[in-house]
Amino acid sequence: MTQWVRYGAKNVIGAVWLVLLSLTSHALDVDVVIGEPVSIQYDASTAARPLFSGCSPITVPPANADFEQQVVEQVNDHRASIGRPPLKRVASLDLAARYHAHDMRDDDYFAHTSYDRVNGQLVVACSTRQRIEGFYPNWNWIGENIAAGYFTPSEVMEGWLDSPGHRSNIEFAEFWEIGVGYAAGGSYYHYWVQNFGRRQDVYPLVIQREYSRTATPTVSVFIYGNWQQMRLRNDDGPWGTWQPFSNSFTWTLNWIQGVRQVCAELQSGSQTTTSCDTIELTTGGPVLSAQPAQVNFVYVLATGQRFPQSAPLLVTNAGSNQALNWQVGTSPPWLTVTPSSGSTPYPNVQLSLQMSQVPSAPGSYTGTLKLNATNASTTATVNVRTYL
Repeated sequence: MTQWVRYGAKNVIGAVWLVLLSLTSHALDVDVVIGEPVSIQYDASTAARPLFSGCSPITVPPANADFEQQVVEQVNDHRASIGRPPLKRVASLDLAARYHAHDMRDDDYFAHTSYDRVNGQLVVACSTRQRIEGFYPNWNWIGENIAAGYFTPSEVMEGWLDSPGHRSNIEFAEFWEIGVGYAAGGSYYHYWVQNFGRRQDVYPLVIQREYSRTATPTVSVFIYGNWQQMRLRNDDGPWGTWQPFSNSFTWTLNWIQGVRQVCAELQSGSQTTTSCDTIELTTGGPVLSAQPAQVNFVYVLATGQRFPQSAPLLVTNAGSNQALNWQVGTSPPWLTVTPSSGSTPYPNVQLSLQMSQVPSAPGSYTGTLKLNATNASTTATVNVRTYL
């Protein structure tokens, strides 16, 4: 079972966004093949969920975050296949969609209008528009697809795409943002909601079609709007130089495993804005590491004793699984490194004092040991201090 709806609004010479341009609604019953009923243990009396009453915005945690993310990715894959730019996933639309999915399940109804169940009867709580804008204000366009009974993200996407109205919402060029909600249980076992939108003066930046993860640092970037120039940066690094604006381009993330961010500063005349997006990078580039990063020696001039006799270093690739070949680049003249080259991981590089080169005057002497990788562009340094 699926339904769709779309609202549009126009700014009338700086007026508040109140003028309704279009309101189209369509309901379609879809025979969802679900086979034998699935047994899902669900106890409404003990389930820990918010009370859904009226349409006041309530934060609902995801019931299945992976399902919701898969829907977003499949929407953008489809849009790419027809030449449409990707939608940016935003938390406010996620919350609006998730609220409605859970509310339909809990109050046992299926509709765009939000209801409360009072004494066993459904009572209108608010319209689709009122509900969404409670989470997502200052909108130019909003839309919604709902479905129930589909078991997986792929199945519900196929159902929506087979329906002209739902497909139109998914493909609609005026939508720039998306949120997805999913709830399990209830009469239909699975409830799905897509909320679409576009906000005034918001120009989303989208990395890699809004996929949650990437294994490569080279990604696609799309930025909405029509600007004269832009400049970009990775994470909290320095801004790059200003360049002519482009909606779509390829970008290289900092090759460090973890959550990476790309930001763009956009400018046209006196108008400027900044837009960012994040993605998890599941791999890292080669990073030669030598630990510990600080080694201290003590040499007693009167007795010739030294502490310690030698100090071990662990040389590894801290960024990836690639084996790095390394060699000593620079070293204090009074330091001996054994061996002077090797491959990672090397657990026992020995540092010791070269007695013939140790200064004769008492004092504190510092130097830096530098190891260079010969098969990658990365180095490691160790600070060495000797007390005489």
